[in-house]
Amino acid sequence: MIEKVVSLETQRAYGELRNILIKNNCRIISEEPWKSIVVEHGYPSSLSPRETWKKMSFYLYPDEGGTRIIGSSQIIFPIPITIINYLMVVFIIFFIGEFFIHGIWSAALIGLISVSIIYEAYYSLYRKRHLFLEEVFKLLAQKAEKP
Repeated sequence: MIEKVVSLETQRAYGELRNILIKNNCRIISEEPWKSIVVEHGYPSSLSPRETWKKMSFYLYPDEGGTRIIGSSQIIFPIPITIINYLMVVFIIFFIGEFFIHGIWSAALIGLISVSIIYEAYYSLYRKRHLFLEEVFKLLAQKAEKP
């Protein structure tokens, strides 16, 4: 969850936020004008933290300095399609390797290395899931600075 105060009145901040989200290919799921907006962004097959498929929620509250916006993002599909494809390839390599090598230790080693690579990719996505959210807040702050 990220919080930002922008020096815009609530209605204008909501309009600017909505425009920024639409320009960045976000799909609006639900909105309550001047209070909240929920969007989807990204693609199921992406392994980029910015483009991974996620649901983002923005809540706007009037504040002394303008508008306080609280944003959060969560990955919609916990295991992206690409990681599932990697798992299928690993299992194919695992079974082919076992048939040709007849060594359970080598097959286990291949499996262990593959699982650790897949875990690292998923953990990297999860840790950086707020990257696009921070970018939206930065664009909104730039809009607030302009007269």
